[in-house]
Amino acid sequence: MNPAPKLPRRALLAGLAAFPTAALATPVPETGMRQAGAPLPRVPAQPLADLPAWRRNALPVDPNDPRPKIAIVVDDCGVMRDNTARAMALPGPLTLAWFPFAPNLASQTEESRANGHETLMHMPMQARISAPYALGPDPLRVDLSPEVNLERLQDAIAAVPHAVGLNNHMGSVATRSIWLMNIVARQTRRATMLFLDSLTVAHSEGVLRAEALGVPTAARDVFLDDSPRPADIARQLAITEAVARHQGYAIAIGHPWPDTLAALESWLPTLGAKGFALWPIAATVALRNHLPIRAG
Repeated sequence: MNPAPKLPRRALLAGLAAFPTAALATPVPETGMRQAGAPLPRVPAQPLADLPAWRRNALPVDPNDPRPKIAIVVDDCGVMRDNTARAMALPGPLTLAWFPFAPNLASQTEESRANGHETLMHMPMQARISAPYALGPDPLRVDLSPEVNLERLQDAIAAVPHAVGLNNHMGSVATRSIWLMNIVARQTRRATMLFLDSLTVAHSEGVLRAEALGVPTAARDVFLDDSPRPADIARQLAITEAVARHQGYAIAIGHPWPDTLAALESWLPTLGAKGFALWPIAATVALRNHLPIRAG
């Protein structure tokens, strides 16, 4: 097997921060819609330390809230510090997905939690786009051994405090691999975390492998900013609302780019009046899988 290309870490981080929006999200067709079930049971009262990580680190919600639920995930957090700070300042609860190689993750994620947001680890995975600047250091790759991929994944999970789970950064090659996504599912289960498939390519194995191993899981429904044009982002937000009304919830992923953040700053305060509940990802995954959640 050929080793993955190596570049100095500082150069990778600088290049990733400057990489254009359009290259970071691969459009795929809208996925099928799933009907949500009845209001969810509450997690039985027990010490937080005894709960799995995806519940222990989850934000509490009202499981009897009848409104359609919207979960907004902001990927690529932690490297572009000004944009990340602007994302953290958005009204929540949102879910911020953090690069495991970002600096000062403990202080950044703690500030995010204090602002009412939930935490995901955003795992780089091999994509058709081969530029290391886009992918970041130490991605999961199909041309590396299982041992190397497992070590990279374990290190990344350990790097992001308070995470309820992980989702893939890019991954149009990696998430098509059954054996590699089995590694992801097994390690996610060991860490008692959830898995969110960013669904950057059709026919991803992510959710299938996670479900097979009993990992709480879901796939995103909408990408907000495949196109960075404000009118296109507004259209994707409207699609998010429509999906939530149809299936009871919607999971939308965006990035901490200026036009996306501006759209969210205007749109998020309107959700209550439109009849939606803004939910974090752990509660939304519980809803999708008919599992108990932490109740507020």
